[in-house]
Amino acid sequence: MGASPGDTVVFFILIDALGWNILQTHPFLESIAPHRCCNRTVLGFSSAAIPTILTGKLPSEHGRWNLLSLAQGRSPFFWVKPFRFLPRSFVENRGARKVVNTVSKIISRSEGYFSSYGVPFCHLHRFDVCEKKNIYKPGGIPGCETIIDYMRDAGVSYRVYSYHDGTDEELLDRMGHDVAANDAYVYFQYLSGMDAFLHQKCGMTSEVAKKMDWYADNITNIYRAVIENGKSVRLFLFSDHGMTPIVNHYDLISDLTTHGIDLERDCMAAFDSTMARFWVPQMGVESRIRLALERCTAGRWLPEEELRELGVHFPDHRYGDMIFLMHPGTLIFPNWFGRYAPAGMHGFHPDDSHSDAAYISNVEQYSPKSICDFFGVMKNEIDALRRYS
Repeated sequence: MGASPGDTVVFFILIDALGWNILQTHPFLESIAPHRCCNRTVLGFSSAAIPTILTGKLPSEHGRWNLLSLAQGRSPFFWVKPFRFLPRSFVENRGARKVVNTVSKIISRSEGYFSSYGVPFCHLHRFDVCEKKNIYKPGGIPGCETIIDYMRDAGVSYRVYSYHDGTDEELLDRMGHDVAANDAYVYFQYLSGMDAFLHQKCGMTSEVAKKMDWYADNITNIYRAVIENGKSVRLFLFSDHGMTPIVNHYDLISDLTTHGIDLERDCMAAFDSTMARFWVPQMGVESRIRLALERCTAGRWLPEEELRELGVHFPDHRYGDMIFLMHPGTLIFPNWFGRYAPAGMHGFHPDDSHSDAAYISNVEQYSPKSICDFFGVMKNEIDALRRYS
């Protein structure tokens, strides 16, 4: 770093779902951040990828993979167990689910993203939510040091912004105000709106271009305001994953029920949008489930060795005994995580080129290859600030 802290500010901007493939269609921030490269993501959703960025560790190390897992202790939904025998019409509706989510979040004192999605009410008391704390605060991922922890411990002046505090527009406005007030040396900004937008508009080239222009204009305005104030900016912008266009829907649940699998009595399952996860306590049920999906050409079973290689193997099987992953572009629908089929989805195999994350900077110094490497980039920048202090 060639300037003293008083002359330099550092921007870490994480834009959810701004994938490498999307960048190939748009000159996003090229005028101020020409250095860019493709980065491999991890298998899973933002619940896995963002903790990987914040810690530099794989999901099997930081413990976060999919949002819902088998409870290892007391479930935040423990209190619904006595009500599991009520008629389905009483408990399987949007109103009841909203009450369950609200009460469970309060009881468990959860600060993170929280939802029970569509897990059958009869099984809900056995599940847990992996994000109990706000991961954008110090101590947000117990047992792992995050870049937020590192900034605090380094003693540098920093600001963090996330969806907990407002919309993307509000967060960028707040960051611009703070930068103008010389409020800190390091600014970490997480912008989630692109993810929701691409779920709806993936493949709609002109609309995606307008959205990217909006982000580019706002970031450029903040950047140029710093420059005009006589300071320099070290800009690092990255994403957690990309977005794959959906070309096919597959009813995996019907395949199972047609083959006589009772998803409430025979096993527990989580039908995420791109993968199905099963917990099988009964002897013989595993082979029946495998047989039911044997002829399904829309996806495949992930063997344990591959889960290890991908960094998502958990010996306690909290995220499932068996994992069936859909091929890129094919959505499990219906599923338990969304009432409507999106135009785009992430959470496919990291080998899918649409899954690749992006790295953009005005600094030529780094060439990360994986989202795991972003932590090291941020750590090095904070160390440089601390040395100059």
